[in-house]
Amino acid sequence: MKRIILFTWLIIGYFGLNGCKHKKEVHQPKTNLQEVKKLEKENPVRIYRYEQALSKLPQDSLAEGLKKMRNDYDFFIGDNPSVTDLKAYLNDPVIKNLYKDVQEKYADISDLEKGFQQAFARLQYHFPNFKAPRIYTIVSGMDFESPIIYVDTVLIIALDMYLGADYHYYKQMGEYLPNFVRRHLSKEYILSDCMKALSYQVIHSNNASANLLDDMILEGKRWMFSEIALPDAPDSLICLYTADQLRWAEINEYDVWSFLIQKNYLYGNDNLVARKLIGETPYTAYFGNSSPGNLGSWLGWQICRSWIAHNPQTPVTALFEEKVPQKILKESQYKPVKK
Repeated sequence: MKRIILFTWLIIGYFGLNGCKHKKEVHQPKTNLQEVKKLEKENPVRIYRYEQALSKLPQDSLAEGLKKMRNDYDFFIGDNPSVTDLKAYLNDPVIKNLYKDVQEKYADISDLEKGFQQAFARLQYHFPNFKAPRIYTIVSGMDFESPIIYVDTVLIIALDMYLGADYHYYKQMGEYLPNFVRRHLSKEYILSDCMKALSYQVIHSNNASANLLDDMILEGKRWMFSEIALPDAPDSLICLYTADQLRWAEINEYDVWSFLIQKNYLYGNDNLVARKLIGETPYTAYFGNSSPGNLGSWLGWQICRSWIAHNPQTPVTALFEEKVPQKILKESQYKPVKK
């Protein structure tokens, strides 16, 4: 009897695991893993530690030290760096404490470099025109509005904004840095946040959104880009939801979509409606405190996933280059099921 029970659980576990695996694969464009591995080996990634290089400079000869840094850090130094401002920055007590804590947590970032190398290989495979940026780390002085900056060919990561939800300086900021934001100021979110920033490199869209669907599809593409780059990342790292919030979104997907249809919100251009459905908030006002925020973006992501699942022979670049959201919606055959 025990053997039968054990065998039954093994069968359930096998099909359960394969079911989860299959579900994830459906959301991914077809990928030649050997080609991806080749690209990965051919394109190593180095992350440049600007905060470390700057901190090591003798302050009595800062100008001379900056000249020596120019080859690797010209993006920051420029033609006429202000030695006075840099000294003030380096001697600021808060910056000093942040730097110390960043160095303790991020003494070794080889795992991040490996993560970027793998992600960039997948992106270069699926998006031939994708150009991997030069990556820098900094201590920003807790610029919580810009933890990731992507400018042209440069990607900047403010490591002081990824020190963990319980980091004491974050708590001291109170309502300026609420719990639902603090929760994802941790290392595991860095790669996904960076991929979303880089997504604009391949997304083609109209300059101005005409309606809510425009915004939903744009954000959905950003999340989809992150999922393509990081196929093994849990959904929660991409959508920034807790496990309970993710479960709520999955269970109520049909009802949320039906609500938008019934209210004629998809093709409306009411900014108040868009603000309630797009963007990071603790919950979505239309659906109560138990709901997650940013449900418009989450639905846009599901539409993009459905597009990939229903167009397996079409290059994924077609999704990102398409500027007409209505066409994407139609081609996705998106029809959430009542649960």
